[in-house]
Amino acid sequence: MLTHNANTPHQVLLALPLLVQAEPLVSRRAASDSSELHCRLIYPDPDAPGASHGSGRPCGSTFDAQRFLGALQTRVLGRVLLTAGATASTQVVVQENVAKLPDGLLFVADKQFVGKGRGGNVWESPDGCLMFSAVQQLDIPGQRLPFVQYIVSLAVVQAVQAVAAAALQAAGLGSSSSGSSIDVRIKWPNDVYAGQLKLGGILCHSSYRERKFYVIMGVGLNLANQQPTTCVDALIEQAAAAAAAAARGGQQQQGQQAQQRSIAPVSREDLLAEIMKRLEPMLERLAAEGFAPFEEDYCRHWLHSGQQVQLEEGGQRVPVTIRGLSSNGYLLATDAAGERYELHPDGNSLNFFNGLVRKKLPA
Repeated sequence: MLTHNANTPHQVLLALPLLVQAEPLVSRRAASDSSELHCRLIYPDPDAPGASHGSGRPCGSTFDAQRFLGALQTRVLGRVLLTAGATASTQVVVQENVAKLPDGLLFVADKQFVGKGRGGNVWESPDGCLMFSAVQQLDIPGQRLPFVQYIVSLAVVQAVQAVAAAALQAAGLGSSSSGSSIDVRIKWPNDVYAGQLKLGGILCHSSYRERKFYVIMGVGLNLANQQPTTCVDALIEQAAAAAAAAARGGQQQQGQQAQQRSIAPVSREDLLAEIMKRLEPMLERLAAEGFAPFEEDYCRHWLHSGQQVQLEEGGQRVPVTIRGLSSNGYLLATDAAGERYELHPDGNSLNFFNGLVRKKLPA
């Protein structure tokens, strides 16, 4: 389903040719004879507010487009919505057809057959995942592009914490002033973790056309599926149980189970709208001002400040301590003598921290 929610009828008319071109994308990629795996193109009637046109077959998606659009608070990002019950990869579909797609397009799929991860890895996508790719046209200096994935990571983590805090507050287990939420953090360079368990990942691509960068941002997040690691809903339930126990003074009546408050599951639609709301102004500010306004907040939300890393050099192990990010977007570290280094992945290890090399920085 492709839905355009432009601000004015004129914008709808301008976008319509691109929407028509985009219609067959998922039906070509679905790799299935099932009609449920094909998409349907739907777009508003610019002359009749509230009405819409459509063509094609039902796409089988369970994503509630109207709920999402009703919660969305952006100017461009996410206001062109493509949904599918299943597709090969949202990232591949958008990446291969980015020149045909309107600015701000967001593609959400219930399932992916071969979702893409870092280094060509496959991102498994069982039921209960939030999986999407978005395209944004940015007038941004090329040296700032590496920071886009950090901005996306920060927006995702902040949005997850916000919806978790709202769920706990709705259950009477927190307040807006207490800041009660779940501990979700960024693992550099592009993963989202809860403790030692991976919760999601971010993958970004870019291309340059007509003096602008087309940035494609792909996200996979475990929302309601507890396997193989954990998920947002499970983390909220754990936080609720801890908050309830704390409210009772940490004591339980013997032989009785703790009474659990009712926690509503987080919807994909609400979480995605929260991510888009945060991401759009952050990308605009990154393009205009660089990463400096976000660095303190980013480091507050990641796992690595003060982390000691053992580098292998010449058969010896060299300890360094992570202090932040360098101006190039790599890890900034110091050794025991206070010398500053930029840490780069060597490109051979799936875990960046198992294959870092250092470059000395000027004093």
